[in-house]
Amino acid sequence: MKTPRVIIHYDEIALKGGRRRAFEDRLVANLNALITARGWPLRARNAWGRIFIDQMGGQPPEEEWRAPLRESLGLFPGVANFGFIETAQKDMAALRALAPKMAEHVIGHTFRVTARRTDKSFPLKSFEIERDFAAAMFRAAPDGALQAAMRDYERAVHIEVLSDNIVVYVKEPGIGGLAVGSSGDAVSLLSAGFDSPVASFMMMKRGVRVWPIHFHAAPLVSDESLEAARELAQHLSTFQGKLRLALVPVLPLQEHIRDHAPEHLRIVLLRRSFMRLATAHAGQLRAPALITGDSVGQVASQTLENMRAIEQATELPVLRPLSGLNKREIIDIARAIGTEAVSARPCDDTCALFVPKSPETKARLDKVIAAEARLDLAPLEARALQDAEIVMFEWGKECAIASRERKKSAGGS
Repeated sequence: MKTPRVIIHYDEIALKGGRRRAFEDRLVANLNALITARGWPLRARNAWGRIFIDQMGGQPPEEEWRAPLRESLGLFPGVANFGFIETAQKDMAALRALAPKMAEHVIGHTFRVTARRTDKSFPLKSFEIERDFAAAMFRAAPDGALQAAMRDYERAVHIEVLSDNIVVYVKEPGIGGLAVGSSGDAVSLLSAGFDSPVASFMMMKRGVRVWPIHFHAAPLVSDESLEAARELAQHLSTFQGKLRLALVPVLPLQEHIRDHAPEHLRIVLLRRSFMRLATAHAGQLRAPALITGDSVGQVASQTLENMRAIEQATELPVLRPLSGLNKREIIDIARAIGTEAVSARPCDDTCALFVPKSPETKARLDKVIAAEARLDLAPLEARALQDAEIVMFEWGKECAIASRERKKSAGGS
């Protein structure tokens, strides 16, 4: 027998008009994919403009899945807020019996009780339910332990009168946004630093399914950046589910640019090459956009002139969710989503190996294209993609690893 254990509310999805049901279904499917991967005895369903997660019986017991589920829901794209449900029969005496438990949840915090009646036949109006239940909470708590507030409260106790029962819960915040997969796919240029993992997460929050690609200079550098990229991709999969990371070796490309291109244009030319590689990879995945961690003016390659010269190398739209943020704001988000510790580890950056003494900050597109025409990058880019290593993750776990050649010989893409 199923028992509702969690109630989930969304925000933007409610504004989607005729497509609302498709957005709801995507969020429910994502929640059920997480639940199945974790082996929890739960199931998500859509009902009455909200989503419930029901307990289906079986193992593990609630004390084992409640805390990790709370952690997941707090950063789950599409979830605006949620609460762990207590259920009562549809009468006030049964509802009042839950007051002591709700009082325990809000002791030490200001709180407000809010009631909503889906079933309008219930004899008490919403404000009467609120007043009655708040009084029961005060009676159940020690004197002076509770402090109610109509505005700027820290905890919200919600009561919903449904068709079959009454549910009570303390609302906990999510991140909102859209369910991953509801806005299509994009390839994200993933480094081992702070910016690109945050950019990837922010586009997941906008409903984009992200496929990261990481460029590395092994064996010239240590494996630290490779390991960091894998750890970051693994962590990002906890927000998305299935995630495919491409690890692309680009040392021959870098050496060719170093030896045959003007020094001040090295970084611009290398990043243009990265754009072409990411575009080719996106074509194989049928992803219609790219994502970068660019923040305007943060480094030499992220001036408006250089960004234009780099972006011209791809026909795909380039999404830059961090373009208006500074480093501190980006690090704050990295801390909130759990990528800060990995990104803060020192490691060799692929581009930093060949940074000129005076990098170009206002690249002219005609000069960049002229310098690029004297290079022989196409065969090196083709070889880099052919030698790429593909690593699969799902909900925080590594699943499989294969080179492009092995996947092709096995009939994959």
